Amino acid sequence: MMVTRRWLRSPAFDLGFFVAPGLVAALAALALWAASPTPREVGPGLWIVAVLLVDVAHVYASLYRTYLDPVARRIHRRRLIAAPLLCAWVGLLLHLESPLLFWGVMAYVAIFHFIKQHLGFALLYVRAAGEGPLDRKLVIAAIWAGTLAPVVRWHAELPRNFSWFVDGDMITGAPAWLGELALALEAPILAAFVLRRLALARRGRGHGPMIPLLVLTPALTWHLGIVWLNDDRVFTLTNVLLHGIPYLALVWLAGGRAWVRARLPTAGPLALFAAFYGLLVALGFGEEWLWDRLVWHDHPQLFGGGEDLDLHPLAAALVTALLAVPQATHYLLDRWIWRVGPENPALAGQLGLAPAPAGREAAREDDMSQ
Repeated sequence: MMVTRRWLRSPAFDLGFFVAPGLVAALAALALWAASPTPREVGPGLWIVAVLLVDVAHVYASLYRTYLDPVARRIHRRRLIAAPLLCAWVGLLLHLESPLLFWGVMAYVAIFHFIKQHLGFALLYVRAAGEGPLDRKLVIAAIWAGTLAPVVRWHAELPRNFSWFVDGDMITGAPAWLGELALALEAPILAAFVLRRLALARRGRGHGPMIPLLVLTPALTWHLGIVWLNDDRVFTLTNVLLHGIPYLALVWLAGGRAWVRARLPTAGPLALFAAFYGLLVALGFGEEWLWDRLVWHDHPQLFGGGEDLDLHPLAAALVTALLAVPQATHYLLDRWIWRVGPENPALAGQLGLAPAPAGREAAREDDMSQ
């Protein structure tokens, strides 16, 4: 029998941190665009809020489930050693071949990672609701359709007023009809998903609002930021907030809160969160200071001015590859640190899920990175 309502923590927490960021980002982006419809670059204030305080901070949140966790250090020891070394080496080779190739590879890996993360959030609730293989497959198909179709449309309309990392990091040459075809194929998949959820709701089954919201909100924000409005501010808001804030909340539940409490046993809830989040912001600020002083030179008002460094290509490649290691390692390790099972023995309890059943198929089904 399916569970009709199931929350990782509470309705307010789950809706507030896993769904609301995308809806708030969409409304804020629309307000920005309505107030100033002329496309503009991301200003310092928006950059601080979206990039520094959310996007970069969420990358470092992985530390609570990896290098700061003694159990993870024991179980994932080889991966934790190999991942940053591999990312640094591959990044160096790519950048030496071509800086644009480096950023292009990073962009496509990031797109894949973002889509898979939205999928992972939704599948947590599919598992909690005890839904069967058919509904699981429909959720997977709907999330891929709602996010990948805008990306295909993006390729068919290059160049645009925004990019993932740098101008030119996307492959050009896709015909315009391909973007239209992608959106046309997306529509029946999303329609089938909506009809199925309505049918489940009428029978008192499913998981209430969370699964449809976790599927349709990314589709809304990706269409708004990529398809409908050609504006860097809109793209940044809609792309980052729905990705980073739910991840921070998930890490808070799955190890972050416990790690901080073990070190500050007498602290109250606000102090615990301040310590949890403060560490991430401090690390993110340090990384962005290095990026700005050594590579980008985009925010002298935040990180100080100075002469642009004329780095030798080898030095530039080494600096860029090393600075990208936290982000690339986050992409790579997420493939393993969200699996419910022996590789992460505390995860089921932290998220209030049933332990993973035994067997190869169960291990595949319980991959939260999906």
